[in-house]
Amino acid sequence: MNKIRGIKLLGIGIVLVIIQSFLQQYDTFREIYSKYVGYLVPVIYAFFITIFLEPIVTIIEKKLKIRRILAVLLTIFLVFVLVGIFIGIIAPQVIESIKDLYGKLPAMQGRLEKYAGELIEYLKRKGLLLMGDDEIKASITKFIKENMKYLQDFGISVLWNIVWWGIALTKFFIGFFLAFLILIDKEYFVRFINNIFSIIFEREKAKSIMVFLGESREVLLKFVWGRIIVSTAVGIITFLVMFLSGTPYALLSGIMIGVGNMIPYIGSIIAGAIAVLLVGLAEPFKLIFLGLAILIAQTVDGWVIGPKI
Repeated sequence: MNKIRGIKLLGIGIVLVIIQSFLQQYDTFREIYSKYVGYLVPVIYAFFITIFLEPIVTIIEKKLKIRRILAVLLTIFLVFVLVGIFIGIIAPQVIESIKDLYGKLPAMQGRLEKYAGELIEYLKRKGLLLMGDDEIKASITKFIKENMKYLQDFGISVLWNIVWWGIALTKFFIGFFLAFLILIDKEYFVRFINNIFSIIFEREKAKSIMVFLGESREVLLKFVWGRIIVSTAVGIITFLVMFLSGTPYALLSGIMIGVGNMIPYIGSIIAGAIAVLLVGLAEPFKLIFLGLAILIAQTVDGWVIGPKI
């Protein structure tokens, strides 16, 4: 008992020393954090990959009655196959849409300037124009050109940052490898974490913390998988309505709105606004079908799929 108490006091002392050092050497700690935090990224990936794959591993292990390592390997193989199929089907279409959009940027810029000019003339006829029309036109033209330039620069930067994407992908694969090791002997890691809490806190307190972490994991899994199912349905419905009506950028808009739906409240609004801008610049009369697609998708989400999940 005295040994445990001594370890607790030592741990508290170390924490206090770290806090004091942080307050006295804030700039040094910030530099160390910015320089070495990247090494923790694979561990974070491994943590979340383990959380999401563990239920699948458990199901495969019990249903097929195979060894744990085979269940883990089969789960990871299925994940990579599904991701590969998704990329093989979706990626070429998305790339084609982006190339088409990138090629139409000059025409879209001219169309925006035309719409802006027509709006200024309308306000001028109605006597609602409070500033000189030449100044407004110049400001709008400058704004459009600058933002189109940012869009072009973004496309170029994506191509030039292939090395950065490669490094990020490498960290992700390292996270998968660490998750593989954890999943093979997950009971050991659970006991390890439990022992750490038992050393820092009392045994009953450590048990309560482990129960809380288990419940939090269940809530996180249900929430994320629920959002994935709902968002996938929203994206598919949006794509189908736009595709069947011949609306441009159907797949790109469906993916954007589906992904945006993962972010509560503002995600769908931002994705919808971008889709409206793209379709409006390409074929303004098709905006009614885009609106219909979003309306149907959100209705299904709010009244059918969402409540059940």
